[in-house]
Amino acid sequence: MKRRPLLLIHFSLPLTAAADSYEEHDYLLNCAGCHQMDGTGSRTVPSLLAMPALRGKAGAREYWVQVPGAAQAPISYARLAALMNWLVTRFAGETPKPPYTAAEVKRLRAAPLRDPIGRRGEILKKRAR
Repeated sequence: MKRRPLLLIHFSLPLTAAADSYEEHDYLLNCAGCHQMDGTGSRTVPSLLAMPALRGKAGAREYWVQVPGAAQAPISYARLAALMNWLVTRFAGETPKPPYTAAEVKRLRAAPLRDPIGRRGEILKKRAR
């Protein structure tokens, strides 16, 4: 009987998290496994640190949602929209204008890219808007 109150106190303490926001939390759970914690990527996964090269180019906004990892992330349209707004701000260095919305993400997710590397190359060849 004396242990029960201690257990209740122990399990009712708040848990600390490494994420500062839901968006960062969603990044850690859905993106960091491939893109790494700092966004550097790997030999086979593009670095998010290269997002500024796509910034402002026609098709980049859509591309960022349609890459397989984003399009297939097991989160709601609203959460993915918030995550994309956070990602673009953090890694591309500007706030998306207009911000991504759940409706836009729903539309873009319906057509995930089959060749994201090829599509990225096409976008990089385009001029900024």
